[in-house]
Amino acid sequence: MNTGKMTKLATLFLCIIMTMASVLTGCTAKEAAGTGNKPVVVYVADIFNTLNPYDTGAFSDSYVFNQVYESLAKADDKGNANPCLAKSWDISADALTYTMKLVDDAVFHNGEKFKASDVVFTYNYAKKFPAKKAYYSMVKTVEAIDDYTVKFTLDKPYPLFLAYTQQVPIVNEKFVNEHKGDISKVASGTGPYKLVTYDPAVKVILTANENYRLGPAAIKDVELRYVSDASSGVVALEAGEINFMTVPPVLAGPLVANEKLTNQKTLPLYTAVIAMNTKVKPFDNKLVRQAFSYAADKQSIINIAYEGFGTVAKLQAYTNSFGVDLSNIPDFSYNPEKAKELLAEAGYPNGMDLNKDFGIKMLTIPGTFHEKVGQVFQKNLADIGVIVELQNTQTPDEDVESGNFAIMNQGATYRTDFSYNECNYGTVGIGGNNYSQYSDPYIDKMFAKGNAEIDPEKRKAIYKELIPYIADLALGIPVFHKQESYVWSSNLNAKAHDSGMFPFFVYEWSWK
Repeated sequence: MNTGKMTKLATLFLCIIMTMASVLTGCTAKEAAGTGNKPVVVYVADIFNTLNPYDTGAFSDSYVFNQVYESLAKADDKGNANPCLAKSWDISADALTYTMKLVDDAVFHNGEKFKASDVVFTYNYAKKFPAKKAYYSMVKTVEAIDDYTVKFTLDKPYPLFLAYTQQVPIVNEKFVNEHKGDISKVASGTGPYKLVTYDPAVKVILTANENYRLGPAAIKDVELRYVSDASSGVVALEAGEINFMTVPPVLAGPLVANEKLTNQKTLPLYTAVIAMNTKVKPFDNKLVRQAFSYAADKQSIINIAYEGFGTVAKLQAYTNSFGVDLSNIPDFSYNPEKAKELLAEAGYPNGMDLNKDFGIKMLTIPGTFHEKVGQVFQKNLADIGVIVELQNTQTPDEDVESGNFAIMNQGATYRTDFSYNECNYGTVGIGGNNYSQYSDPYIDKMFAKGNAEIDPEKRKAIYKELIPYIADLALGIPVFHKQESYVWSSNLNAKAHDSGMFPFFVYEWSWK
């Protein structure tokens, strides 16, 4: 496939996605709407840390950035990269070079015109901060061809590159330099909202950018309000003092049932899992791992540990990730009788006592829903003749990443493209997100093949072949995908997204 052909494909792709304006978040023309005078107040569960988008990974900070800044592309809830500050792009045949045409009418809040030099500056500036390294580490060089053309050269094919540009909000070179590189308390983006006040332990106030190139926002003023206690947030929501809120599962039931409020459930990119270390007996035996998978009553775990706000998982990724096809995946649905059969086949017809027989306990994270997951699964195992003791750990991430465990419950994020799961299942993830510590040349080969392929349909075919193979190995037990519950005032037209760090864009909202 040559570059010319890729140019035609990219152009065709652009024509198609530009017709899907409804999926874009803040980077498509705003439908005609009056500007509301009533501020909207959004609940935030944690304090704000910084206004520097490269020095934080906190959700609370991202809520500010999503309104103030824009990026080269934006990923919709299905993981498709859509134009934003980059209006189109060409991809070289070897998938190492991305040449982007930029919009020529974007202006930063300080009055400076957005240009390619700002893109180059942003990526170089970001390298000074490790918090977002995963989103730019594949970039070998970035250069401005002219004021509105920028070229990226990657050090390896990386299918998530376009989607990852959403995690790299573009800053203005002049503005950052005027503040001597310290933008921890100031902000100047090209987005639909401008910063008014920043009080990290209380609130952030934003106001509409009247010169926004896609038209001013329907809601003029926004308050992102930190509330330390979710119960207090619920009281404020019901009283109309807060208009939009992410509600913890334990509090969600009554609010979702409240006809005076509007609610929406989303699926963030997160899977609750029970990790099994394949380097430790008896989990070096696939039959044992499969037996434990059949033993897990996932729906009961969801109901008890997460108040019913979850979707049964079959993989550490779901169909809201590109390339995930679960149609041919092995079915490990709750089946204790099948679990007993597999245990017997593995050489344990009378079950096992994990502590007495192997000297191991199941680690769990105290004071969280993970602890309840462990308790329910403990009973599930007892039903098939397996005795396991639970043990709290204060270092869950260190334990699971280092392999200093035998079995434990954990959480695993994924991304809008299945290629990310190489770190969950591939050799490259050992010491990180590959909790099972399992290395398989075939898995590595297939992920590499998918990374090098440009054609989306061919990539889907690669993953469709790979996913059943991974699932059959039962490297861990994917229990459920979280559901997040958002609730808002009935007089507010709002929406939420599945996209993790990008759950809402006030530019999409309006008052009724």
